[in-house]
Amino acid sequence: MSTVNPIAREISAKIVYYGPGLSGKTTTLQRVHASVRPETRGQLVSLATEGDRTLFFDFLPLKIEQVRGLTLRLQLYTVPGQVFYDATRKLVLNGADGVVFVADSQELARDSNAESMGNLESNLAELGIALREFPLVIQWNKRDLPGILPAAELRRELNRLGAPEFETVASRGEGVLAALQEITRLVVRDLSARHPGRRAPAGMVLSGGGSELATQISAAADAAPQGRRPEDRGELVGVSFARLFPGAGAAIAETEHAIAERTYGAAVRAAAHAIADLLSALPVDETRPAARAGLLGLDGREFLRLGRLAQRPDAAVTEQDALFALYLLVAASVKAERI
Repeated sequence: MSTVNPIAREISAKIVYYGPGLSGKTTTLQRVHASVRPETRGQLVSLATEGDRTLFFDFLPLKIEQVRGLTLRLQLYTVPGQVFYDATRKLVLNGADGVVFVADSQELARDSNAESMGNLESNLAELGIALREFPLVIQWNKRDLPGILPAAELRRELNRLGAPEFETVASRGEGVLAALQEITRLVVRDLSARHPGRRAPAGMVLSGGGSELATQISAAADAAPQGRRPEDRGELVGVSFARLFPGAGAAIAETEHAIAERTYGAAVRAAAHAIADLLSALPVDETRPAARAGLLGLDGREFLRLGRLAQRPDAAVTEQDALFALYLLVAASVKAERI
């Protein structure tokens, strides 16, 4: 939910990148991260499988210095595109102020694009929000690939609301900042419209089509090589997966807290013990933990990896190891709830 702090002279807003799996959401966030100066960005957090597909979310905070001493703080999130993780999409979407829908321009992605757009509309409806009244920008991504659909055809199938749209090549960063500029302009305008008696600080309500904001976001870009991939990681901010499991999320909360405290060994052990408890509670005759993990639907290699990590001394356990342990614990909890 966007907020205005007139004393600090800043606006804070949450923007979510939505779309089908492998459409380029994470790549878009990586390109934004690589294209702005280090002092304007926070750490990029990404929870992904070993195959580099986002399972839960990516998170990137940005601070855009405005003219007249005003500041705009953006919290950029992605959601997982896979159908299985709809509960996570709902969690991340909650409190969003705007959405950038990243569509895959390839012919083979036509059905998954439509399914994801419908999913966005239904999930917003569950939050009491009509998509037609919500800040929305669309990226037609992967425009550099062969066999892509014409933009007019994509527009006819996916953009019936006439949202602003941009042709992008996220792998090269083409068009991603322009889309970010536009969704930010729409979010700020929507904030002013929804709270007419609580206006943004003087000078923050933008005119002239948002050109001032576009200039400031563009000014944050540096000459970073376009091939650079951000490697820094940070703490989980603003989201707790324990909320997905009312009454049973204590182990997840414990793991998250250990990560926040940078006690990564404790985080891995907490996740490993919680998964062991989940497996022991399965109503099956199989006694071998690895076999039980397979019956639950966990990847056997990932389960064995977690076991090895739990045996390491604390000094040898990294932040990435702890984030992996959290991912596997949440995945196991989601699968256990389906039994």
